[in-house]
Amino acid sequence: MTWRPSGRMLAWTGGVLAVLVALVVVVVATPVMSVRTVEVSGARGESAAVVRDLADVPLGVPLARLDTAAITERLSALPQLASVRVDRGWPSTVTLVVTERVPLALVDDGGRQWLVDAEGVLFAQVTEAPAGLPVLEVDSAGPDDVATRAALGVLRVLPEDIRQRVGRITATSADGVQLKLVGGRTVVWGSAEDSVRKAEVLAAVFSQPGGLIDVSSPEAVVIR
Repeated sequence: MTWRPSGRMLAWTGGVLAVLVALVVVVVATPVMSVRTVEVSGARGESAAVVRDLADVPLGVPLARLDTAAITERLSALPQLASVRVDRGWPSTVTLVVTERVPLALVDDGGRQWLVDAEGVLFAQVTEAPAGLPVLEVDSAGPDDVATRAALGVLRVLPEDIRQRVGRITATSADGVQLKLVGGRTVVWGSAEDSVRKAEVLAAVFSQPGGLIDVSSPEAVVIR
């Protein structure tokens, strides 16, 4: 006996398919779900305006057909952005989710001053050094430079009150990090190895008198 779908089942199936086709048309080919609003998350003020302008999100394009990869590529060209994501918000909103780089130090490159983040990326040139940022001195600043990474790693683990007193941090190599504090004191750090322990020891002896504190061997601190 051969089973055959009933007329009622065929009609029901046809109705479902018709609804699905209609939904696809609404989502893909009609202005009901087209881009009408562009929002920026993670940046404010002028930075948000720069992000929105560079993204150049086309209004009126069906949200389902929006080329988010192209928008991401355009925004990734902004050096001040550490990460970029483009989200669709139905029915008609595009949200540009960005993470801005946070300056950790300042690099003087032949008279030009650059902000550098914790990853070693030089992302913005400035005409006036922001208050509280130490100057980073290495031979070749950048994310692939081991001396840069060592020095920035030290800055990341310093207690905030001590980091605010660092005027200059130098690294002749990954093993030769030194801090020059505002007021003239020097902290010999050595390598970035055991930096958390070194930071704890430095905080414990910081109030003691002396022009030089050597924490390169945290179990045998030298103060003189």
